[in-house]
Amino acid sequence: MVEGVASQAGVKTASDEGEDAPEQWEEWLEALFPAYVGEPFGDRHKRFWNWLWDIGPNESPRPYVGIYPRGGGKSTTAELATCALGLRDVCDYAVYVQKTQSDANDAISNIQKLIESAQVERYYPAHSKPEVGKYGNTRGWSMERLRTEGGFAVDALGLNSAFRGAKVDESRPDLVILDDIDHKHDSADMTRKKLQTIKDSIMQAVSDTGSVVIGMQNLIHPNGIFARLEDGRADFLQRRIVDGPHPAVEDLETERQKDEGTGNYRDVIVGGTPTWEGQDLEDCQTRINESGLDSFIRECQNEVKEREGALWSSACLSAVRVGPEETPEFQRIVVGVDPAGGTDEVGIVVAGLSFSGTAYVLDDRSVDSAVGPNRWGQIVRDAYDYWRADAVLGETNYGGTMIKNTVQGTAGQTVNFNEVTATRGKQVRAEPVAALYGGSDVGFEDSQVKHAGSFHALEKQMTSWVPGDSDSPDRLDALVWALTDLLIESNNRSPSLIV
Repeated sequence: MVEGVASQAGVKTASDEGEDAPEQWEEWLEALFPAYVGEPFGDRHKRFWNWLWDIGPNESPRPYVGIYPRGGGKSTTAELATCALGLRDVCDYAVYVQKTQSDANDAISNIQKLIESAQVERYYPAHSKPEVGKYGNTRGWSMERLRTEGGFAVDALGLNSAFRGAKVDESRPDLVILDDIDHKHDSADMTRKKLQTIKDSIMQAVSDTGSVVIGMQNLIHPNGIFARLEDGRADFLQRRIVDGPHPAVEDLETERQKDEGTGNYRDVIVGGTPTWEGQDLEDCQTRINESGLDSFIRECQNEVKEREGALWSSACLSAVRVGPEETPEFQRIVVGVDPAGGTDEVGIVVAGLSFSGTAYVLDDRSVDSAVGPNRWGQIVRDAYDYWRADAVLGETNYGGTMIKNTVQGTAGQTVNFNEVTATRGKQVRAEPVAALYGGSDVGFEDSQVKHAGSFHALEKQMTSWVPGDSDSPDRLDALVWALTDLLIESNNRSPSLIV
């Protein structure tokens, strides 16, 4: 038991009274906190609770770092885990760390509500009551500290307060919870200060006789603490288990559709599989409606990485985005095609050139190459017909003849085919196209390219590919062919072939 926290003589521990609680974690949670576990557990939740349930007193398991989507049960899981380790006498003293003191205090308030419940009193009556001093004064419940009569204590610690000195020296915590410690607007200096506090103040203060460390957050900052824990840049918690990052929806597909009620266009989920029943497609669609697709991608899909050296950024792509209803008439429309090379996809991207000279990315119909040539050839022809395109662009020195034959298909449709030849490397081809998107110093207002809607998979390749990479993302290649034709080589196009 923690010295100075619950050493009062005569205090009974939770194991001395109360009914016997269920032994297995799922039954235990359902018995003690039924209102919080109404939805079936997802695979990530099961892995976490199996890990936690194997921990015994005075043990130091590998730290667990869970990277869950917003709305995916991360903070609730962390708060329930704090209760489980404390009520079952596995840990005596927890430090609950969040980015601000106010957030940490709210977490303590949530934990207090959990352990004051009638269900906790039934199984762990001593823990359901605050610690009482020798003169009968209640001293266990406060805004920043929770102490139970059963000997469990939890302190709230905000990293903004901890900069003035983390006050954990009076006792040695055997449980550290790092919950939502990153902020999307953290500067490099702020992240450095947070790391210093965690490593030099908090982790240096943990118990020598055993300690448990749990981290829970979604990825909201490409250079934040959890991003560093996930990709290996963090040099602390070196034995950590990293579970994630998990998206809310696997294989998410969206498209811009006109809302019949408002007459405006909005992003609608048209494909994908939820990773947890408690956050289904309806819930995800509501989040997109309320906060926008870009926010959903960051907060719920855990996609915030913009690799250093990438030619495009999320800020750039957001700045050049317009709604499909804002597109003008076009003087030329092309379908760029790049067959599966470095990836398992056939890149199929449609772009058009307006009479004002601005190019618009209109459609991404890229498809898994496993569908076979007949199927992806039909998809190219469908895009060509739907957009009334002027040409299909295909690389002649990488399957050019194959592309022409595949696009023509067995039906013998007439398709205007332009041969393009890769005489330069991808970096040399892509950099002039990236330059067309304008400069960050003027907010990309000088961009010669607009994106008519959101193209999630394509834009992910754009912000993650770095010149020199050995892989060859085919959606990006198809985009480069299309924009090169429209804006860079408009006066020097290859002869057209009717196939």
